[in-house]
Amino acid sequence: MEETTTFRDWAGLPGDLLTCIGELLDLSGGLCFRGVCRSWSAALPALMPSPWLVIPDGPDIGDRDRFTMLSLPTLSPMRWRLEHQRCVGSSDGWLALVDPCLAITLLNPLTDAEPAVRLPPLGPFRRESFRGRCISHFVPMSPDGTLRILTPRDRRIFESAQLSFIHRVAFGPNPTAQDYAVAVLCRDGHGMAFTTAGGGGWQWLAWPDAAGRAATPAVVYQGSEPVYVNRDLDLVYHGGKFYYTTLCGTVWALDPAAAPPVAPVPFAKLRPPGPDHRHYGKHLVFAGDENDGALHVVWSDVPGLHDATRGRTRRMCVRRYDPAATRARRWRKVRHLGGRAFLIGGRSQSVAVSVPASSSPSTWLRPNCVYFTDITPGSDDVSMWEYLPEPEIWEFDVVANSFRACHRGGEELEWLDWLKAIWFTPRVRRGSTTTNQIVPFSQDLPDFFYLK
Repeated sequence: MEETTTFRDWAGLPGDLLTCIGELLDLSGGLCFRGVCRSWSAALPALMPSPWLVIPDGPDIGDRDRFTMLSLPTLSPMRWRLEHQRCVGSSDGWLALVDPCLAITLLNPLTDAEPAVRLPPLGPFRRESFRGRCISHFVPMSPDGTLRILTPRDRRIFESAQLSFIHRVAFGPNPTAQDYAVAVLCRDGHGMAFTTAGGGGWQWLAWPDAAGRAATPAVVYQGSEPVYVNRDLDLVYHGGKFYYTTLCGTVWALDPAAAPPVAPVPFAKLRPPGPDHRHYGKHLVFAGDENDGALHVVWSDVPGLHDATRGRTRRMCVRRYDPAATRARRWRKVRHLGGRAFLIGGRSQSVAVSVPASSSPSTWLRPNCVYFTDITPGSDDVSMWEYLPEPEIWEFDVVANSFRACHRGGEELEWLDWLKAIWFTPRVRRGSTTTNQIVPFSQDLPDFFYLK
């Protein structure tokens, strides 16, 4: 006699029953509930809708491994702790973390279906870096390439380097231990490095400045007048390649899958909106298809932390690159973003996100707007003992050419270190489809734990 198989259509359960069940769940259970399928997601309102900000709990070194994940549409916070880790970047639902030994880990903090990816250490391929401006004395390497932290003084030195050495991390989507591509942009003239799965470790490149300068000072002089330079460069991953900017206004492309020795090639020469582009931050955004998206550059000139720049008028513009156009018309100032919103920042990869035309308070974002929170020039010069400015989230309306300060919550959020905020777009893969639904953080990872 043939055995029959009972099949339950869990996705077809009545919506009112699902709603009753969902209302009994706590936050963690509700996030998991919404990640089951589309019908279950529709039965329960979004608890912490995207976009999020990942914000350190304070400016002190001891605060850097405790941070808040804040949903901006609802201002719902979740407190986390990443033991001895600092968050240095995000991309497509993943975070990049660095420990005091400058070893990087990629982690999707909202699902246990994708294990953490631990990268080769930076140390053995750049020993001279640790005698530079970030670290004032030599600390020996262990046989495995990590740094030997021998004394409390060593630990303090490397914790300080953990805060300042890495400027930005970019990486491809959905990394695994067998398939990843990661690039790191470092400060103080230490250059750029990249690594791939099976690539044998980090390959270091010269500081990405076509003029050959190892490092550019924060202040240069035109005659006797000081010019405050925005030294924040950008680095993004798109379509299998890395793209980065230089202070002299060139976009370079690096194909990590090319035959060795891998070298960057010029991709485009930027067209600055003003007479001196050194004032401006340059933020790269690819809007559209993963492979065919057009390159946009958001030029930002906002007041910095230096006294001479605080009175500067806030300015921003967006230009789109068209390689098929004539040389004079390759960069066109855009009047809209095609209904998208751009999220730009000084540490996370800038991204373009789709926004419904009839946006509601639950979506928070508005179409054709640029959102930013941590692009203030000079923000990295703020020491942990100085007074931190008030938190700010700004919106630039490309159509109206106007700025608006966004609501940032109450006093309970003001103690966060907003200058180090990172955009985060939570995602989980359901089969082969990437959605904005999320499931709880895995408590099985030994180095990280959820702070209730």
